[in-house]
Amino acid sequence: MSIPTVVRGQSARSYLKMEWDYPVYKAEQKKASKGTAAKVARRALTREEALAFLAGDDPRPLLVLRECTVCNGTDEALLKGGIDNEKTFLIASWFHCVKLPADVLEKDHPFHNLFVQKKPEHLFVCSVDGANHDPLESQTSRSDLWKSMRKLIGKEYKSKPDSRLKSIAKILDKLDVVDERLRQVNSRYDDALEEDGPGSKNLRKIAKSKTETEADRDALHEQAAKALALDLKKKKAEATR
Repeated sequence: MSIPTVVRGQSARSYLKMEWDYPVYKAEQKKASKGTAAKVARRALTREEALAFLAGDDPRPLLVLRECTVCNGTDEALLKGGIDNEKTFLIASWFHCVKLPADVLEKDHPFHNLFVQKKPEHLFVCSVDGANHDPLESQTSRSDLWKSMRKLIGKEYKSKPDSRLKSIAKILDKLDVVDERLRQVNSRYDDALEEDGPGSKNLRKIAKSKTETEADRDALHEQAAKALALDLKKKKAEATR
């Protein structure tokens, strides 16, 4: 039986999306003797080099999705139709999410060495340095996926995400209520403007109500930002600097 997906309002939906990075590695061109640039043959980076390039300046743990000919251009290896993916979206916000093309399995692709198993996984999570690697498949259950992601968050961040997830879910519920209030206020404003014109006495009262409702919405966004702001643990090398 599929789990009914909650239909969220516009404000809540802003937190329920994947923020993918699409890295493209280009080797430095070497100058030929006559000053022209010599074409450098494509080669696979070492796993360490590939991870360092994917991570860049982002210290968050990595969530890496490999596309295939079936799921190309979609998030089907991570998200499931007919299933409530809200929790997946929220947990993924604590990861640096990277999507790689299907040809990453070609031996000369720069990121080939991230997938050297006989049956390369479609998805994995790991620490920014490649430690705590956990391969996941598109058939992985939602509970197993969340367990793996939460486990890595517990290793990488100073606090566990469980209480934060509950807080954010409540905030999203409140945002839905505020969005509906704002929709009704805007509708009342439009009706008053159409029926009584810009000189309507009700417009000022409705405008005040709109301002107050927008302030409530902004306050909830601030609460959500605080709930999502988990602090990463300092690595030993950083702590000794």
